[in-house]
Amino acid sequence: MVNATAVKLCGSLLAIDADTVSLRPIGDYRVEDIEGPTVFVGGAMYRSPPLSELDVNEVRDALQQLTNNSDFQSIIDNCPTNTPLVYDDIDYLTRRLPTNILEKCQALSEETPFENELLLLVAYVERQNALIGHSDNVLEYYLEQRDEVKEQLQAGSDLDGQLERSFFSYLLLASALIEELTTETVLNELFREEVRLDSISEFVQSVGHAKRLEILADIQILEEGRHSELVEVKDRRNSLVHDAQQRAELGDLGSRREIARILEKTDRCADILLTISGKNIESIIAKRGCDEYIDHAQGEAITDTRTTWKREHPEKLATLEDCERATIEDIRWNVEESTAESFNITAGFEFSGFDDEELYAILMAFMRDASAAFIDRIDADANESNLDRFDFAVMLLLCAGYEYSEIARWLKTDEKYIQRKENVIAWRASAFEKDLVDEIPEPDNPVWPH
Repeated sequence: MVNATAVKLCGSLLAIDADTVSLRPIGDYRVEDIEGPTVFVGGAMYRSPPLSELDVNEVRDALQQLTNNSDFQSIIDNCPTNTPLVYDDIDYLTRRLPTNILEKCQALSEETPFENELLLLVAYVERQNALIGHSDNVLEYYLEQRDEVKEQLQAGSDLDGQLERSFFSYLLLASALIEELTTETVLNELFREEVRLDSISEFVQSVGHAKRLEILADIQILEEGRHSELVEVKDRRNSLVHDAQQRAELGDLGSRREIARILEKTDRCADILLTISGKNIESIIAKRGCDEYIDHAQGEAITDTRTTWKREHPEKLATLEDCERATIEDIRWNVEESTAESFNITAGFEFSGFDDEELYAILMAFMRDASAAFIDRIDADANESNLDRFDFAVMLLLCAGYEYSEIARWLKTDEKYIQRKENVIAWRASAFEKDLVDEIPEPDNPVWPH
């Protein structure tokens, strides 16, 4: 008999939406034969006399061999994981890296067929990719395993070996995901200052998961009470891994209801780290961002969707464009009051007396694509921002005029941390962010503890 409570819990209350979580794209560099070997990295193209003396495969081999060079690895380790949009990567990197690291880059250039700038940009790409394959890959496996357990619960599966094995795998992946996200978030927080030494990376990697969580609690990016919940996930994982009896019987888990409860609680813990690491902010911004930004992002989404429909659905787009009720470029919608089947359109379409079901179906299909493009636009803007992704979300919610406590609740952090962010976001924001909003709030009065 299907346990309706368990089905409902797993069907509606899981915290992480797989459709809106951000996965970091892998950076790359490539070698092509364009009147001789040419290296493309980022938006730059490099040719040089030393490269012209080699063929394409030899250049690729030489780049591959760099990974075994200790000096090149040192350059990688000292590179940041992102650079502000307002700077060219190379301008930012040469100002940011310590002198001895730049000297290593120069010396390596003399030993290889590669220019200083090319070596530095390749190292920067390698640094960005160093984090990929950790939380991003684990997240994909986590979501797959979570869905497998959810489907088994909803199907009314008995508490048998298959469900137990699936749930055990889920707990291992949840623990691994939270550990990887904790490491990333601690690194991001300790890398805030301009003097970013490799010793910080060594420190973060050397301390245990419990210590990393403690650091996040100390700086108050974790709200009170969350620290113990995250520790509990690791404790449960350790208990299952090291206790064969518990692994065989899943300890005291005697029902599907209990598995559903732990599934939801663990998913909420993972969701906390996804949010504060900036990987799950798009839906929050879509619902809560300031009006100026939402208008911009929805406008860009409508433009992108219109371009796509011109190519893929020209007849349906023509039907919309020929409708006197529609001013497509002006279409806007209320995200909170919309669903995947029905969108609360607030501008760009006149509904008074409207009863054309065929046109309505076309409009809703257009809106579904526009809604997806809207999330993609938020993701792209967060990546381009001079601020990191989490700070970008904080800025847009501050600009919307919400209370510190509200922003902290939505972003799953502590109110004090939001106050601290307000101190720095205004002067860290570049022209890119300032063009997206009306005015970035600055601290103008003391804030005492409650």
